[in-house]
Amino acid sequence: MALAVVQAMEAGERLVVEAGTGVGKTFAYLVPLLLGGQRALLSTATQALQDQLFGRDIPAVSQALRLPVRAALLKGRGSYVCLHRLEQARQGATTGRHDPGLASALEQVQRWALGSRNGDLAELSGLDERSPLRPIISSTRENCLGSACPRVADCHVNRARREALQADWVVINHHLFLADQQLRDSGVAERLPATDVVVFDEAHQLNDIAIQFLGQSVGSAQLHDLARDLSTQGALWARGMRPWGHLALRLVQAAHAVSQLPLAPSAGPVRSRWMERCPHGVAVSDWVRAVLVVEHALTATRDALEATSGAAAELQKLLERTEALGAGWRVLTQPDDAHPNTPVVRWLEWGAGGTAARPWRLARAPVDGSPLFSSLLDSEPGSARSWVFTSATLGSDASLSWFTQRLGLQALDRLRTLRVSSPFDHAAQAALYVPHDLPEPSDPGHTRALADRVARWASRLGGRTLVLTTTLRAASRMAAQLQDLVSEGRCAPLQVLAQGQLSKRALLARFRLAGQAQTAAPDPVVGAVLVASMAFWEGVDLSGDVLQLLVIDKLPFPPPDDPFIQARVHELEAAGHSAFNGCYLPETAMSLKQGVGRLIRSESDQGILVIADRRLLTRSYGNRLLAELPTMHRLVDEAQMQGALEALVSTRLSTTDRSAS
Repeated sequence: MALAVVQAMEAGERLVVEAGTGVGKTFAYLVPLLLGGQRALLSTATQALQDQLFGRDIPAVSQALRLPVRAALLKGRGSYVCLHRLEQARQGATTGRHDPGLASALEQVQRWALGSRNGDLAELSGLDERSPLRPIISSTRENCLGSACPRVADCHVNRARREALQADWVVINHHLFLADQQLRDSGVAERLPATDVVVFDEAHQLNDIAIQFLGQSVGSAQLHDLARDLSTQGALWARGMRPWGHLALRLVQAAHAVSQLPLAPSAGPVRSRWMERCPHGVAVSDWVRAVLVVEHALTATRDALEATSGAAAELQKLLERTEALGAGWRVLTQPDDAHPNTPVVRWLEWGAGGTAARPWRLARAPVDGSPLFSSLLDSEPGSARSWVFTSATLGSDASLSWFTQRLGLQALDRLRTLRVSSPFDHAAQAALYVPHDLPEPSDPGHTRALADRVARWASRLGGRTLVLTTTLRAASRMAAQLQDLVSEGRCAPLQVLAQGQLSKRALLARFRLAGQAQTAAPDPVVGAVLVASMAFWEGVDLSGDVLQLLVIDKLPFPPPDDPFIQARVHELEAAGHSAFNGCYLPETAMSLKQGVGRLIRSESDQGILVIADRRLLTRSYGNRLLAELPTMHRLVDEAQMQGALEALVSTRLSTTDRSAS
C-alpha cells in the first residue's frame, strides 16, 4: 500500500485502496508523505479519529523516522468555544437567567476556557456531543460575527486556521473539507491551505457526508434555535422595538404545526418520501396549512429584523439567517418538476417523540456524491495534486465499484484501485457461529431468545461481549432483556451498558475498564456487556482480551424507508436490473464487514463472532454474504459454541497466570 501511495504521489494519480483490518493503512500513507516531504490534507471521518491521528499516529511515525513534521489539527467551528457567546451566555443573554444548574455548568466552562490554549470542546470530558450547552458556547457560520466580534483577537477558530495555513500536514475531517469546498464555490476566501496530496481515511463515509452538503434541509431544530436567539438577542439589542417574545413563540408554534401533522403512530423515526404534492402519508390540506404557518412565522421574523438590524451586528446575523431559512423553506416546499427518474430525492424525516415535540426535517438531496467529487477532481486537469481514498470496506470487486461508482470516480483518468487483505489469521484467531435454532429475525421472540443466549455466553466469559443491533429500538429492547435477566439472577452478575446511557466515548471507556480490571483480578470484578446500534459498527477499537464475543443481531439490510435506497432501487428496476442484487445486497455486505471488523484488532486477539440471523443458512444470498467476510473457523451447534467459549477462558486465564508469575 505504501508503494502504491508513492506511485500516486509521483504521478499525480487518484488512488483508491481497500485495506483490511491490521494492514496499518495510516502508516502506509504517513510514511511516504513524510519521506517525500509532501504537504498534505489528512481527512478522516470523525473528530475522535482526528484526535487519534494527530495525537498518536503522526507523532509515532515522526519519531520512528526521526523526521520532524509541522502538523496542525483543525476542526469545524462548532468544536471550539466561542468566547463572545460564552460571555453572553453567562450574562443571561442566550440562556435562562434563573437556571442555577446551567449557570454552574457555564461557570465550569468559563474556568476551563481561561486556561485552554486551543479552546477545543473535546477537552471537556463531561461535555457530551448532544449537550444543550454546545450551541450556546460555540458558533456557526450563520451566527459568527467575524471581524465585528469583540473577541476576534482571541478567537480559537481563527488561531487554529492560522496554524493550519503554516503547517505541512493539516488533520481535518470530511465535513470540514466539504464545507471548505462549498465556501470556495460561493466565492468566500479559502479556508484550507493548498497541498500536494489529499488523503481521505475512512473514505467509505464520503458519499453520505457529501450528500448532506449537496442537499438542502430545514427542520424543527433550526426553527427552535432561531426562536431562542431571537428572544434573547432581540431583547438585548432592541428591547421594546418589536415583540421579540411573541415572534419567537410563533416560530416554535410553526415547528409544532408540522410536528402535529397526523401520521400513522410510530415509536421510532420515520421518513416520508416526497414524490408528489406533499410527503407520503400526509393529507394535502394539512400539509398546505402547516407550510403556510412556517412561512408566515419566518416572514414576520424577517420583517422585524429588517427594521432593527442596524442596531447590532448580532441582529444583522439573525436577519441573514432568517432570510436563508425562508429561502430554503420556499425551495423545499415548492412542487418538484423534475422527472421521476431524477437522482434527486425529497423527504420529510420524523424523529422519535410525542406528537407535540416530534422533531422533523424537510430535505432534498442528490442520490450520491458524484456531482461534487467529479467536479472537484475534474477541475484540476493539469494539476499534479494526488488523491488517496482508503478504508477497510470499499467494495467487493477489483475495481471497488461500490465506492468508486457512487463518487463518480470510475470515469476519471489516472485512477488506480488496490485491495490489500488483512494480515490477521482469522481462521486461527476467530470462530463464526450462526445459530440455526433461533426464531426468524422478524419474529417478535427473536430478541428475547437471543438475549437468553447472550446472557449465558457472556456469563461464561465474564462479560467481554459487544452486541451490535441494526436499530436503536432493537438495542434498547436487547439491553432491557439482558438487564431483566441479570436482575432476576438468571445469569452471572453483569454490567449492561447501552447506547444512550452515556456518550460513546464514556461507554467504551467503561467497557474497557471492566475488561482490563478482570484481566488483573477476574473473580471479584463484574464483567460488562455493551449493547449498541449503528453508531458502534465502525470506529470502535477494542483490542486484546477486552472484547472476545461479538454478537450481531441480524443482517444489516438498509431500511426500506430510506429515500436514497428507494431512489437507487427505482433506477435499477427502470434499467431492468435486480434491485436486490444491485443495491440491497452490496449495502448489506459493506455494513456487515464494518461490524465484523470490530472483533479482531491485533495479531494476538482471539474471539467468537455470532451472527444471529438464520437467513445466512437458509437463503441463497447467505453464502454470498459469508464470502465477503474473513475466513473463520465455523461452529455448527451450541455444543461447539460452549467449547469455544471454554477455550477462550482457559487461554485467557493461562496467559494471566504466566504474566503474574
